[in-house]
Amino acid sequence: MARPPKIEVAAVNIRIPETHNRDYSALLKTLAELRRGVRVYGDSYLAISHFDPEQNVGVFSKYTEIDIDGEWFDLDDFDTAGPEKIDEINIPENLRPNHSQFYFQLSPDLHVIAFSSYSSSKALSARSVERYFAEALRWSEVAEPFGKVESDIVKSYSEVDRILELPELKQLHLIIRRPNSDDVGKSLADIIEERLREQNADQYEESLTATGSNDLDPNERTKKLAHVAAENGQVHAKSIVNGVLVPQNTEESPLTEQTTYDSSQGELPVFSGLAKTIFAKIEQARKALL
Repeated sequence: MARPPKIEVAAVNIRIPETHNRDYSALLKTLAELRRGVRVYGDSYLAISHFDPEQNVGVFSKYTEIDIDGEWFDLDDFDTAGPEKIDEINIPENLRPNHSQFYFQLSPDLHVIAFSSYSSSKALSARSVERYFAEALRWSEVAEPFGKVESDIVKSYSEVDRILELPELKQLHLIIRRPNSDDVGKSLADIIEERLREQNADQYEESLTATGSNDLDPNERTKKLAHVAAENGQVHAKSIVNGVLVPQNTEESPLTEQTTYDSSQGELPVFSGLAKTIFAKIEQARKALL
């Protein structure tokens, strides 16, 4: 009996600056209409191939770029293919192999995109989505109307809490790129914005270190800043494990929701349900900061 298909959903937080039009649907529509891919790993590329601004649902397409002019391997001879066989290769210039598609959904109010990170036995890593937006949001066609748009994969809040509660926690380093002030509450927003403004910076960092026999005991302010970093940056730490100072971080721990389903249901309704769940978790975490 075949296993039921599995789907996993992660999320990326997008922030248009307050000085520009915060129309996130228009932003994604612009990216889709550019029909341009970004190299995200090796010869793998990622692009937004479809976006419906009315439903705020779209599709990421992952594909492979082939070096046609490179050397080819002949499985029959089990050696480098000769010129006579290479001359027989005829791949239309508009076609790319290894195509796979992944749904995504935008929550304009949360300015968060939930996306399928695993579906139909295909994977789309959070790192690949992060790399796509890191480059695509810098394109002039995007930067001119929307300004310097920031993006970060939403990290697991439970992983942040695990790090903060580590026994023998010795170092804690928070990296926060400029958040949307509406998401983090006035007090935290003022702290971050003041530090950035007075030093003409775009990234806020805060470090704590305990020496000797002392261990860190993060207070409520630090815990809240760590949760801000979960959506707008990274949390790094070091703790003593079996007598050794071990690094800990959130970079490989995105916030995810997953399930298996009956293939007769169709993938899109299942994806939409998981997207709603992950949106609800993000909204709840933000309310806790206010």
